[in-house]
Amino acid sequence: MAELIVGLDVKEKSILERIVDNLGDSVIYYKIGAIPFTAFGPGVIGWLKHSGKKVFFDLKFFDIPNTVELAVECACGMGVDLLTVHILGGKNMLESAIKARNKVNLETKIVGVTVLTSFTETDLIAVGINETIEKQILHLAEIGYRCGLDGIVCSPQDLNLLRKKFPDSFLMVCPGIRPESSHDDQKRIATPSEAVKSGADYLVIGRPIIQSPNPVEVVKRIKKEIKENERSY
Repeated sequence: MAELIVGLDVKEKSILERIVDNLGDSVIYYKIGAIPFTAFGPGVIGWLKHSGKKVFFDLKFFDIPNTVELAVECACGMGVDLLTVHILGGKNMLESAIKARNKVNLETKIVGVTVLTSFTETDLIAVGINETIEKQILHLAEIGYRCGLDGIVCSPQDLNLLRKKFPDSFLMVCPGIRPESSHDDQKRIATPSEAVKSGADYLVIGRPIIQSPNPVEVVKRIKKEIKENERSY
């Protein structure tokens, strides 16, 4: 069944700890990205693991191969369950990341970032990529698959296209999930039911949960939606 990952994109440690405590056993998987990792350092990952949680380490490593290899070694040494690299880093960088993972912790899954869910085709053109989002995503996903990544990070709107191309074992991690209509910086979004029906393996949801006055109730509704719409593909 598709799994919910709650994004802890906060910069106050007391708020982060309160969110995790309040959600209790209803959430097992949390995303640690640039905001909490910069604010609190590796200790936040140790705290989550000690609390029996799984960690999606979302720093989107994108650097020369040697630097990414050493960074992935460190991340895997902390026991993270899932981590991200930018596929645009290229074959050598991706293979260096996999080499580091294989050396330190075979249980860690590595997924590649394709096109950020905040991007539109206008944004791609502005950075010199003159093709459709669909073509760019397919191109990057193919590179990641050939290099041996465990999966990719993609918009839920791209799932139908990707599931036709790649095997079920190739993980699809989807941010940009919104239980209700939203007006934030995510552009290519979908509801939990739409994402699950299209074949998402992980649904990454942050603000709709952590900014809610009743996050436990929101999680309960999302998990119900996931269960009701799960399908074999």
